[in-house]
Amino acid sequence: MKAEMEKNILVTIGVPFYNPGEYLAECIESIFAQSYKNFELIVINDGSIDRASEYIETVKDGRLKYINDGLNLGLVPRLNQIIDMANGRYIARMDADDIMHPERIAKQVELLESDPTIDVVDTGVVLIDKESNPIGFLDVPGRRLKGLKRVQAALKWGVVFHPSVMARAVWFKKNKYDSSYPRAEDRELFLRCFRQTKIFNIKDNYLFYRIGNESKYNSYLEGYKSERKALLRYGPSLVGWPISGMFYARSLMKTFLIWQAKIRGRRINLQSQHLTKIEVKEYQEVEEFILNIKNKSFNKNK
Repeated sequence: MKAEMEKNILVTIGVPFYNPGEYLAECIESIFAQSYKNFELIVINDGSIDRASEYIETVKDGRLKYINDGLNLGLVPRLNQIIDMANGRYIARMDADDIMHPERIAKQVELLESDPTIDVVDTGVVLIDKESNPIGFLDVPGRRLKGLKRVQAALKWGVVFHPSVMARAVWFKKNKYDSSYPRAEDRELFLRCFRQTKIFNIKDNYLFYRIGNESKYNSYLEGYKSERKALLRYGPSLVGWPISGMFYARSLMKTFLIWQAKIRGRRINLQSQHLTKIEVKEYQEVEEFILNIKNKSFNKNK
């Protein structure tokens, strides 16, 4: 059944990038290491000035479509460009500095094929550091809640881990990203579509998400500004004004704390509050896979 499904179902994997450095090679190698082989890979250079483009230009694979138009349009226009270009039945998100588990695409396709009512599926996530060492499992609290609590979680945290998302192409083509919500375009998208979209959260970890040591204060501040804009637009109709106001105040408090950290030069890592410690056996399994991907990408870059 898997072989027949793979033969007939094309998946579009989209990777926009801007100065990802050497991580792009690890990302692409992990995509080509997928057990599911029937995919097209759309890679878009959003005006990078590092040497990442040199690597991608060495990749010889008919499934790759590389776009390098010299423009720096930003993430949201590039995500929508991928949606417009996609020929697959399903579209998978991927960040240029992350790594895919080799079964990610196969598992997500299998789930979407098994239930036509599901629009979007994401997966669990392992956090990795700048050297690709596993740190722990990232828990997005809204992924495991139901009913009213899930609606509230959609406003507070979100209910998907966006870099691991795969959705039906027809869903994505009807529901594009909105560039007026920078750094929170995913939150706005899933709030806008919350009532009309069925989401399935795969518990298993099929994405390795990279975090750096630097504190991106301005990115956080911009994201919280967009978060509040989305709360005002969608919160009252989803949970009413009192709860929306509480979440709005929470967002303002987070902004205040970020400003304090920026002024004092303190390092911040917002993912750490949702981190689950990784066990020794799990660490070894993850490390072995990542090391294999790193070796492949290193050899390609030699």
